[in-house]
Amino acid sequence: MDNANPAGEPAGQGEAPTPVALAVTDAPVELKVGLVEDERTPEGMVCMGTYRGERLVARCVMPPEAWQQVQEFGLFDEPVKVVLVAREASPGLQCQLFAMVRVPDLDDDDDGEGEEPWAASVPGAGYEAAVADGEEEEAADGEEVTPIPLGNIVRFDRDRVYRDSLPHEAADILMKVIEGKTSEVVDRALADLLGL
Repeated sequence: MDNANPAGEPAGQGEAPTPVALAVTDAPVELKVGLVEDERTPEGMVCMGTYRGERLVARCVMPPEAWQQVQEFGLFDEPVKVVLVAREASPGLQCQLFAMVRVPDLDDDDDGEGEEPWAASVPGAGYEAAVADGEEEEAADGEEVTPIPLGNIVRFDRDRVYRDSLPHEAADILMKVIEGKTSEVVDRALADLLGL
């Protein structure tokens, strides 16, 4: 697909927006997070690794302040829903993985619309529009949640399972990440995030 727009960015005149598919785990899953060493991490940043059991499933670059807040508020102390946003782009499917975490109760910070410190590390692929439905669902249940980026995933075109269905393909990728069958998954979080 030549000159495809990143999802969520306005298409040029005469161009259709790139389709985006959203897959969400049925139930919250247990994830552990910790700092991981990676030589590609730029100076002044840290790399957060996300684990499913003992298996590393994603990496994401973030400012140290964001990591401190993840720890301070225990954002991964309880199981969380996991969201995968997928779009067709070379070399096959480009996906972003997010954890939907509870918004911490900040009694001392009532200025309302503050930006999350991790927002700077969010890939610019229009994830907000794609995860808005999931957030509204959670809010309707009385629980405010926000997405935390975990990393990027690529599925090569040759490895696609559902060539005619982007939503089915997204669900398959998410299932394989959560269940541990990730032979076709390529960790690209750092390279993609640093290119923004």
